[in-house]
Amino acid sequence: MKTSKHVPFLFIFPGFLLLIVFTYYPMFSAFYHSLFNWTIVESSFVGLHNYVELFHSNTFLISLKNMTIFVILSTIFITVMAIIGGELVFNYKPKKLSSVWKYLFILPMVVPFSVGMLIWTFIYLPYNGILWQFLTSIGLGNLAIPWLGLPSTALIAVIFVGFPFLSSLQFLIILSSLQNLDSSVLESSILDGCSTFKRILKIDLPLIMDKIFLIILLTAIGGAQVAASMLILTNGGPGNSTMVPGLYIYQTAFNQSRYGYSSAAGVVLMFITLGMVLLIEVVESSLRRRVEQ
Repeated sequence: MKTSKHVPFLFIFPGFLLLIVFTYYPMFSAFYHSLFNWTIVESSFVGLHNYVELFHSNTFLISLKNMTIFVILSTIFITVMAIIGGELVFNYKPKKLSSVWKYLFILPMVVPFSVGMLIWTFIYLPYNGILWQFLTSIGLGNLAIPWLGLPSTALIAVIFVGFPFLSSLQFLIILSSLQNLDSSVLESSILDGCSTFKRILKIDLPLIMDKIFLIILLTAIGGAQVAASMLILTNGGPGNSTMVPGLYIYQTAFNQSRYGYSSAAGVVLMFITLGMVLLIEVVESSLRRRVEQ
């Protein structure tokens, strides 16, 4: 029985419909409402006034700076640790124990995000917190400070939430990429007397470079959209030192009921994230061309 050529599209249609309703429609709706002074009680067309006000807002500009610092540092830390963790498990000789280590690295994925944030709140707690007590006990009492309570240290403290930065998803991407490498290439490197460290630099990393850039892309996008951790740990304080665009959008929308203004901030964040994605893609393409040459 011959199948109609339109049948595959029927299977794709439900997923495409959900994509339109929950992704594309909110995106265009946000841009539309960003042109209005939209609050609970009124909605009047103001054109680009929200965008002008946005870029004259000192709080929003600070949030962009904090987001940039957060994205750069968290992306570097998470990517490097994912590579190190993946290589350690991949090169661990007893395969049964290697599987145990793999599951131990995956285990943090099952811990609810809010629970993890509350644990880190207790770690940073002044006087009775784990970090405070640990630093005091080893003679580093001068570093026992309210890390989340000082403008100079709050952002760094939030960035270090999740230490040692071994993200389960990124770790799995690296490990699965290493496990899918051609075994004959790895065996040849061993026969040629290539050390493990040299093999990682010359063989492993170039072969999984596309996956590394995928990790960088995913981590950078997640960092640009971060808001929940700042909301739980510091609520953007002290003094906007941990304010980021995602949290700024939340506060202006739900605390101040300025939905049009927050939509404008969301549109700006969307274009910044899109520009960041394009930049990463350009760097990846350039690096790939150099390797091929």
